[in-house]
Amino acid sequence: MRMKDFDIHMTQYNRGDIITGTIVMIGSKEVVVALGGLKEGVFPREELDSAFKIGDAILVLVTGEIDDKGCLVLTHSGVNKFLEEKEKLKSLKVGSELKFTPNAINNSGLTGEYMGYRVFLPFSQCTNTDFVNRNSLVNREISAIVIELDNIKKSIVCSSKLLNNTSFQPVEIGEVIMGTVVRLEDKYAIVILKNGDKAKLSISDASYERINSLKDLINLNEEYEFKVLDTNADFSRISVGLKQLKENPIDAKYDELKVGDTVEGVVSKITQAGAVITLDNGLNAFAVTKENSDRANVATHYLYKLNSRIKGEISYINKSTHKINLITHKKQDNR
Repeated sequence: MRMKDFDIHMTQYNRGDIITGTIVMIGSKEVVVALGGLKEGVFPREELDSAFKIGDAILVLVTGEIDDKGCLVLTHSGVNKFLEEKEKLKSLKVGSELKFTPNAINNSGLTGEYMGYRVFLPFSQCTNTDFVNRNSLVNREISAIVIELDNIKKSIVCSSKLLNNTSFQPVEIGEVIMGTVVRLEDKYAIVILKNGDKAKLSISDASYERINSLKDLINLNEEYEFKVLDTNADFSRISVGLKQLKENPIDAKYDELKVGDTVEGVVSKITQAGAVITLDNGLNAFAVTKENSDRANVATHYLYKLNSRIKGEISYINKSTHKINLITHKKQDNR
């Protein structure tokens, strides 16, 4: 067998593939289509328009099933619907409406499929009517709003109770929104926001003060006000914070300083570029070596000794970046 013939013979077709076949037989119950790769497929006779005849090319959709004769089960009438749904998928995002048919039910919700995506409808996101009748929803089409979308894992979480909520909107960075803590760990918490989005709160964004566990600050199943810090393109990952709703106490210390002020502190770190000086008010300042010596290429340790006390004048201050530069009296003495 030539390699070319081998490749044709091994052609694989997957569920959801739309391919062009050739009609080779029109029976009373089914139509047989040659697909290439030495494969044949069949679809119901009632799906064939009378304008088609043997030898015509025809578009078919692979269902993924195989009949008792080993032929691929196809559909012709489902092609247009599939293409329409595929076009909708391109614009699918958090807040989009979709229709899916649940095929299973578990303790937490209903699962199904939408254009190759796994769809999950939690009971917590069902309308009261849907929740009461949840056992009858399997194999029935449901309309819902997308509240989570992961294009990498191909998964969707949706909500039927938000379907008629015209106020539903994806969150924006900087927005302040209420949310309920649904999972609480030492270093992070999972929050369901008021609009139905799921977000993550990290311990680093919870408090300006050092805390060992989020459990010391917030409680499970309680509602709090959060600030949206970051989202990705499809809103499948949202970060929120608590401390950002309050003024950083460190900022008040920067407000007390200005360029030209004389300050004192202790040398806490020495680097090649300069020395870090921890000021008496707790802020860190940086003394750039080349800005504090009249000698070229002088080593930092010749100017500063670790843990020594030093006085300097503020030459630069930036509250937003928490940066302070110092000109020390050592250089002033050398002038």
